[in-house]
Amino acid sequence: MNLKNGISLFVIVFSLFISTKSFAISVVDDKNNTITLSHSAQRVITLAPSLTEMVFKVGGEDKLVATVKSSNYPDAANKIERVGDYERFNIETLLSYKPDLVLAWEVVSNSQQIESIKRFNIPVYLIEPHDLNDIARTLRNIGILLGQEKQANLAATHFENRLLSIREENKNKPKLRAFYQIWHKPIYTVNGKTVISRIMHICGLENIFSDARIMAPKVTQEAVINGDPQVIIASGVANGLSVSEPEWLSKWKNWKELSAVKNNNLFFIHPDIINRQSTRILDGAEKLCELADIARRNLKK
Repeated sequence: MNLKNGISLFVIVFSLFISTKSFAISVVDDKNNTITLSHSAQRVITLAPSLTEMVFKVGGEDKLVATVKSSNYPDAANKIERVGDYERFNIETLLSYKPDLVLAWEVVSNSQQIESIKRFNIPVYLIEPHDLNDIARTLRNIGILLGQEKQANLAATHFENRLLSIREENKNKPKLRAFYQIWHKPIYTVNGKTVISRIMHICGLENIFSDARIMAPKVTQEAVINGDPQVIIASGVANGLSVSEPEWLSKWKNWKELSAVKNNNLFFIHPDIINRQSTRILDGAEKLCELADIARRNLKK
């Protein structure tokens, strides 16, 4: 091989190397894991309903090959194949769809299964948002991974602008002590590091269990009574089903000494719009702030 041909071959090889590197996609998830793809994902599985909503929001629904049972929004999500639910899914079924990307919410009950997915060299993007701005960042990252950057950026910017508007509308309002209940047997709530508690703060609601050490602590009835919330909000667990106000919310009326009971400040908010960390959480934020305003008016009566 002469020098000229050698140089030409080097240029071709180097160009291919640069070309391959330029198409590589890399993002960092909520667990500080770096996810790198050689090209945008074409076969995606979501293991949380919030992530299904986000994929639709960025315009990547044609790449969704499977999801979990509770993914019921938008309506088109109901037609997507299922691999189980977010807590326990079928690994063999998941692998049969040959995903090149899995989007997941890692909780204690599914962490071992998620590790199993990784052992098959399938990239897994994990979410664990602690702040509302994390949702906008996740939208952008999903857009990058799915090759839907433009629509993802538009959706994220709209989310950020709407969030800013909600903050502005509710700043400087009188603070109220609040208890947010997600279940009743046993009683579960949230601490101050959760997205739900951040929304409460925006609405001027001070979480009486904000200092709890774990994110979803189990609390006693006596602890709630001692905290004397001026507002009690119940959401419950929908699991993709239509739910109405839980009967256990009205049981607080048995404790007439509670400020929330005295002032008729017992409220329900649909779990799908506040427990799911997707863009619809701002619907939940607006609803919660409306309820907080009603509670303030009730206190003045």
